[in-house]
Amino acid sequence: MAALALVAANISFTSCEKVSPTGVLIGNTSVDDRVKQSMVNISFFEMAWDKMLPDTVQEYSFLVGSDSHITADPGRLEEMLEIGIEYGDLFYCHLGDLADTKAEYYSNTERAIQEATDKWMEKYLVPYVNEDGEPIVDTTSYIDPRTQNIYTLDKPSIFPSALPFYPVVGNHDITHNGWALYCRLFKSSFYEFTVRVICENDTSYDRFIFLDSANGTLGNYQIDEIENGFFQRDQKEIRNTFTFTHTNIFRPSLNEFASTYCREELYYILDKLADWNTTIAFWGHVHAWDDRWFGGVHHITMPSMNFVDHPNGGDNLLVRVTVKRNGDAIVEPVGLHSKERSKEELSENGYLF
Repeated sequence: MAALALVAANISFTSCEKVSPTGVLIGNTSVDDRVKQSMVNISFFEMAWDKMLPDTVQEYSFLVGSDSHITADPGRLEEMLEIGIEYGDLFYCHLGDLADTKAEYYSNTERAIQEATDKWMEKYLVPYVNEDGEPIVDTTSYIDPRTQNIYTLDKPSIFPSALPFYPVVGNHDITHNGWALYCRLFKSSFYEFTVRVICENDTSYDRFIFLDSANGTLGNYQIDEIENGFFQRDQKEIRNTFTFTHTNIFRPSLNEFASTYCREELYYILDKLADWNTTIAFWGHVHAWDDRWFGGVHHITMPSMNFVDHPNGGDNLLVRVTVKRNGDAIVEPVGLHSKERSKEELSENGYLF
């Protein structure tokens, strides 16, 4: 019977698809492929990612969601971004499986993000001025006073030059050639940035690390980059480290999936989180909430945001982390409650099916 099941499974796969060692269909790219491409792409944006908070800023916050699985209606992602923009969160993070892989669904995702970008720019950006306070002649250049980041409105890329939306890639994002769609929008699956903070006249940084685990493994190349000091190359004094990736390590309950990392890699990840003095490690993938401490690290596994799992929404589908001036990180749940729209309404708003 087992042999017949294996034959049936093999028949369903095409020659261009790959299967992970754990038997999960994972698409046509490996984590090594994606991280190598990411290393090239992030070199063009590296300086733009660091955020420098003015001395007068007492604290900042960021919003985290997971597993949107966007199809025709990106309403939950729209709601997440609207909440963050209205509240004043400094940026927004997403833990993978952003869209179910289909060109139309990524077009819908891009449209939702671009509309949020326009709202964010209108609320937060001001004209870039010279030392005398006069606007720069180039009227397409604007600055975010909160971070001193400069943005060029006519720049073609929407990431990371505008809306501070930082996703990681999930297994649904890479199936059926999905990485090409994902990469067109977000450029990288492996990257980091820092937020400069000043406390009692001392300058330090909070580091935000985004890892590619869409295949259920970090892969050889990503681990090599980590071991070569990719996240320590700037020699900054780090106050907090926050990590974000898709595939979970802990099993939220008996009816949830356990980690797909091999045992040695699981130990490596836990050791590395401890080495980084990680404040909070965020995980997705299993569509279930889990909150625990292990090895001195606060681990949060996020529920899904999508309509299928939560048609009526929920009060804890997002979390907001507020980082106080003294470095304490306060976690609070944030609800999503939008309802899925009809095809007629979606069509009127320009979304594709």
